[in-house]
Amino acid sequence: MKKEIIICIILFFFGLGYSQTPDSTSIFDTKTYTFSYFGNNFLKPGLKFGTNIILTEKTIDKYKTRQLLLGGNIGFFWHPKSHIGVFNYYEFTYRIIKLKKYKYIKISIGPGIYRSFYPETYNVDNSGNVNKVLLAGRIYFAPVLTFGTGKFIKDSFFKSRTFTTNLMFLFDYNTGIVPLLNFELAFTF
Repeated sequence: MKKEIIICIILFFFGLGYSQTPDSTSIFDTKTYTFSYFGNNFLKPGLKFGTNIILTEKTIDKYKTRQLLLGGNIGFFWHPKSHIGVFNYYEFTYRIIKLKKYKYIKISIGPGIYRSFYPETYNVDNSGNVNKVLLAGRIYFAPVLTFGTGKFIKDSFFKSRTFTTNLMFLFDYNTGIVPLLNFELAFTF
């Protein structure tokens, strides 16, 4: 399972270095970076960093543009008295932008990995000695489904702000699938 984590981290940073020639007709940046508050049920705080590139863009009329984006994200959240969850996921995003007010809606889907770290875990060896387990936890396959809305900001360091609802599904969680409901307030630069 360590190989999968290393591969996901390498792919994430490969996405940061990806470059693409922007379409001269596009008013949007081809590559953007996102920093966000990422809260599991709003109450369990965390942070997320991501990057997106525009794969395709089509202007439907003078009021609407559609885009397909590819993104990579890495982040964590802290569940007090339980665990710290660290995740890495990739997503394809379909975004519709209303050009008159620069507002948009988006839907994304993609694969991911989730790793839990438990703060205090102990085991008992064959001699009956109790030992603390360092970095105890589990790794889960964790695909995501997100829905978001946002607005582009003119003449600002931040290019847009977004509110996103993120559903992360942990597979093989006690022989089942557990959804994690997360909310995200993001700023793009």
